[in-house]
Amino acid sequence: MRITLLGTGTSSGIPVIGCDCAVCTSDDPRNKRLRCSALVETGTASLLIDTPPDLRIQALRYGIKRVDAVLYTHAHADHVHGIDELRAFNLRGGNPIACYASAETLKRIRCYFDYIFHQEDAESFRPQLVPSEISGPFEHGGVEVVPIPLMHGRMTVLGYRIGNVAYCPDCS
Repeated sequence: MRITLLGTGTSSGIPVIGCDCAVCTSDDPRNKRLRCSALVETGTASLLIDTPPDLRIQALRYGIKRVDAVLYTHAHADHVHGIDELRAFNLRGGNPIACYASAETLKRIRCYFDYIFHQEDAESFRPQLVPSEISGPFEHGGVEVVPIPLMHGRMTVLGYRIGNVAYCPDCS
């Protein structure tokens, strides 16, 4: 199993637009970080955790060619607003992409991106996704995924354990 942290920045990324602090004005490449996302690759599956607005840049930077499923942690903009970039993986792979999330996260994603989930509009302008509500541990492509409920302020979000690794962004 290989895990790539595609982004480890804040909800605004780093540097933050218009910020003059020492971190945001630093020349240190460690202070140039995209928004949170990770890719888990095994011999049988390529699982993307979250679709931040930076997903296109992340996919190009890390040479991502395949996404079999997306695991959503929660529906904040910095974790879902790159959802349209999944179209490239649909076109390349020819298959719909499974999207796993809690009931609340799926509800919000369907609300924010209503046009994606109208099956009668099966056009190439929208990603082809298959939403699945998470109710406990599940398997995708031979990979066991264990959801971990966490608190993000007063909101419950999900982290994920895959094998002996846990990915838990945005938890208090």
